[in-house]
Amino acid sequence: MKNDSHLAVWLADSTDEYHAAPTVGEVLSRSASLWPDREAVVYSCQPDIRETRWSYRELNEMAEQFASGLLQHGYTPGDRIAVWGPNHPEWILLEYALAKAGMVIVAINPLYKETELVYALNTSQVKGIFHADRVGKIALENIIETAKPRVPSLIGAHAFSRAIVDFCSQSRPTDTPVTVKSSDVFMIQYTSGTTGPPKAAQLTHGAITHTAKASYRRWGIEEGSRVCHGFPLFHVGGSGNSTPGAAITGATTLPLYIFKPETTLDILESEQCSGFIGVPTMLTAMLEHPSFASRDLSHLKYIIAGGSQVPENLLHRCESEFGVEMINCYGQTETCGVTSSTRSSDSTYAKSQTSGRPLDGVSVKIVNEHGEIAARDTPGQLNYKGPGIMFGYLDDETNREVFSADGWLQTGDLARMDHQGNIIVVGRSREMIIRGGENLSPAEIENYVLEHPDVADIAVIGLPDSKYGEVVCAVIRPRSNDHATPEQIRAWCSERISRWKVPEYVVFVNVFPTTHSGKVQKHLLREQIIASLGENALTP
Repeated sequence: MKNDSHLAVWLADSTDEYHAAPTVGEVLSRSASLWPDREAVVYSCQPDIRETRWSYRELNEMAEQFASGLLQHGYTPGDRIAVWGPNHPEWILLEYALAKAGMVIVAINPLYKETELVYALNTSQVKGIFHADRVGKIALENIIETAKPRVPSLIGAHAFSRAIVDFCSQSRPTDTPVTVKSSDVFMIQYTSGTTGPPKAAQLTHGAITHTAKASYRRWGIEEGSRVCHGFPLFHVGGSGNSTPGAAITGATTLPLYIFKPETTLDILESEQCSGFIGVPTMLTAMLEHPSFASRDLSHLKYIIAGGSQVPENLLHRCESEFGVEMINCYGQTETCGVTSSTRSSDSTYAKSQTSGRPLDGVSVKIVNEHGEIAARDTPGQLNYKGPGIMFGYLDDETNREVFSADGWLQTGDLARMDHQGNIIVVGRSREMIIRGGENLSPAEIENYVLEHPDVADIAVIGLPDSKYGEVVCAVIRPRSNDHATPEQIRAWCSERISRWKVPEYVVFVNVFPTTHSGKVQKHLLREQIIASLGENALTP
């Protein structure tokens, strides 16, 4: 690797391993051969879902029968098949069955309303949809029936509760095996939509399996590990990383049906989990649960946090109270979920202030507004190139906007690279606050304010201002009702950070609007705060 320590560029040695990356279906077949009797998928301690314990042999056999049934039913390799529901065991079975059948899985947010569903199905030209019976009190079958006339490509809808029996019973031997290549598109993931309409990112088999293997290797997850994860399966962190990552490694995956702090602690304790993967808000919720102190979590060795930076005070608290090594990672849907990650052996600085170095095979550069590589420790737009790169969005016009002429993915994330090659994400370019011409990073200010003892969580946004264009607003979820006043928070900040970074506004809330994967939807939060303050109040 030839890297200039003065420039913000990290060039990977080689991606030869990517060219031999297996398909997702091959991953499961290999796991069933190596570890036939080991538990592959476990659902327990979750009253909303039946207890499930599938060995690798059982999962592989069911997936092959299901794949055969899909073909016998009339679906063909290359067809796009939507999966719509929470983290049911059937979701995972469908993922492997569709992989073996050479079809493309379209992951749909279970909280979508009818209009959103129609948009996603039409964008991806979905031919069939498998769905949960209900999400909360809503019957998904009714929504699909209403939506069908507006989705010309849709010819079949199948409920999770009946699909296994129905399709496995149609399984028949075939003389024409399906050929699936690593370069084939396997998954269409819709971006979480924090800044606008969702975009359909196409991920290949090889991109998924390479990234899953590289990230699990970086995290130190070993054969026989038992890893609970809180990512939705419609999210790349769930189906695109945690599911194939466990199978590649020979680990057991224990997905959460829906994150609840007490239920998650039950699983970690009773199933003797060695690892947990989730977002920082989940960690805070578990630490704050009344039962936490009485839990036996002695088997837990590591926690991998994604989705947002882990503040130093939370990192110390997790390592002390959970008794684990913390690992922090960064990625996007468009890079199969993980671009860079720390290691358990990294320093406190690296784990709390950075997102680690790029994964094996991944190249990263940070460029200025002229497209030139920035100096180390200088913010700019992060660009990615590597085996985990998406095949592209379904929208060609958007592809022209995000891919450079020489094949780099222009992520839209603002970051800097330190002199050790660690990535420090400072925010989305659209979230950057510009106060009187000064660029302010919300992430930087959030990390400072999180050190205040009364602050449990925070989101920093920009609000319109007649003098400066934008000013800083700190939206805080306090630890208790007896918390500091806005004036006291501002005074505390004034002693620690530059005056232009001190929030002009401090607002306390009980909850943040979030995506299903746990990310704060800052565009909605901004709208809510502006509405609550009123336009006349927005000139400090």
